[in-house]
Amino acid sequence: MTKKIIFSTGGTGGHIFPAINLMKYFSQNGYEVLLITDKKGDFFLKKNSEFKSAIISAKSPINKSFAKKILSYVIIFYSILKSILILRREKPILVFGFGGYVSFPICFASRFFKAPLVIYENNLVLGRANKRLLPISKKLLIGTEIPINLPQKYKKITYYVGNILREEIINQKILEKKYKENFFSLLVLGGSQGAEIFGEIIPSVIKMLKDQGYEIEINQQCLHEQKKPITSFYNKNKIKNNIFEFSENVLNFILSADLAISRGGASTTAELVQTQTPFIVVPFPHAMDNHQYLNAKYYSDKGCCWIIEQHDFSVINLFNLIVEIIKDRQKLKFARENMKKNDYRDVYNKIDKVIKEII
Repeated sequence: MTKKIIFSTGGTGGHIFPAINLMKYFSQNGYEVLLITDKKGDFFLKKNSEFKSAIISAKSPINKSFAKKILSYVIIFYSILKSILILRREKPILVFGFGGYVSFPICFASRFFKAPLVIYENNLVLGRANKRLLPISKKLLIGTEIPINLPQKYKKITYYVGNILREEIINQKILEKKYKENFFSLLVLGGSQGAEIFGEIIPSVIKMLKDQGYEIEINQQCLHEQKKPITSFYNKNKIKNNIFEFSENVLNFILSADLAISRGGASTTAELVQTQTPFIVVPFPHAMDNHQYLNAKYYSDKGCCWIIEQHDFSVINLFNLIVEIIKDRQKLKFARENMKKNDYRDVYNKIDKVIKEII
């Protein structure tokens, strides 16, 4: 009889991609896997794998009006009932939660069955859903350091595993970077929470760099409505560019970049560190509990990146920082050396060991 694990996660990239990565690992190792997520997460899943899924709904009750808060609790309660039916039907040996309020119903419902619950947190602030699930969890797996808001009594169930990155990134051989005299390659990563302001600020900075005599190549993620005007701007100014909304070749872009500009999501920053790609972080200022800034500061304190907070993210500030980095390539070499100290290649073995101890 095939052993089955149910994975549950919110639909944002920072939640869904680690879940898909781990599902692939366990599927390759003889387990049957099922993902419980929302419509957004299901869309990501269908684009990246052929795993089975079930859709439920859940809305955060945080910072809502009284009426919307009550509605959120009603939806969560209904989803818990639906989750009980799913668990009764699927009979998993384990439930694995990745955070986000969508993960809460199925994880909470696991307490009524024999399936133990394991939760994963890759931010330096424990997510609201994960924090509420601690009392019924067998293990809390963490991607970096112990979350700053983790209650002391739960440290005994906390286990460091590292960031759950794609195996192609973990297994990628990283070569020593050879910098060219006047050439500089930039990568801009930002989804719905980053691409808009990046698209407004960065093109002007790239033109200023070109006007200073630097040969610039730019690979930039953007929103759908920004793609045409940004491409037109770069082409008009004879700047080598590749503007994309989503790309299957993002690893190639990362490996070819001298410097990246990114938001502070845990998965993206960990991928940049694993591939030894120095980066500038502009944390999303409205991220829950300011977790993107804390993620960025974690790597900044280790000498891996630079931080520009959004209220300081201007054309002149970004231009000055990039010029400073271009003029002193030792800063990039220093950052790359520091990144070598953060290695997530053993993450799957560590998780596998924890899971086998539980089941």
